[in-house]
Amino acid sequence: MTCLLMCGMTTAIAQDEYDVSDVVMGVRAGAAFSHFASAPASNSFLVGPTIGADVEIFVTKKFMVDVDMTLVKKGAKNMRFDSDEYNIKDYAHGPYDYKLWYISTSYMGKYILNKNFRVYGGLTLSRLIRARTKDRTRTDRSVNIRNSIKKGNVGLTAGVEYLYKNKYYVDARYTWDINRLPRVTGAKIILDHAHNSSLALTVGYRFQLF
Repeated sequence: MTCLLMCGMTTAIAQDEYDVSDVVMGVRAGAAFSHFASAPASNSFLVGPTIGADVEIFVTKKFMVDVDMTLVKKGAKNMRFDSDEYNIKDYAHGPYDYKLWYISTSYMGKYILNKNFRVYGGLTLSRLIRARTKDRTRTDRSVNIRNSIKKGNVGLTAGVEYLYKNKYYVDARYTWDINRLPRVTGAKIILDHAHNSSLALTVGYRFQLF
């Protein structure tokens, strides 16, 4: 992906439209707004950075297949537990912040609605690379929970793009992770059916590779 980016930047071609078999690359950065859906305790949105790059191959002038790689921070904030219900010590009720870093690969189909708008959807496979939880009432209590959380996720992604001059774009995508987060017994007791739900808003630039 890095080699493609360097090559594309040196040979970038701006076009009003693309033909069948054209290969186009996009790079983007922005913010992801995520929380734990179906969690046993209330939680609020965590805002984290996201960066990514994708390659589009035009199958027709209106439809393309897309492979996307993304680094994103997901999680949840202000998650508070009832110590009696979960049989945990009184001080451990929280609230807690969960911060989970993923590298994701998405395989999607895109359809061009008109000159400015595209819609897309597909499958996202994610790998957990870092996971920590922090008690907001105790600044010294930050715990590595990577071994307690499932390291692999499968998600469904849908989104829309707005293009300007066929190269600058704004992207909004929603990803619903199918897998439940907890892996070990202790995490299952606390997180139960919780899984990631996130909305990413990014800005980017597209250029033709081939």
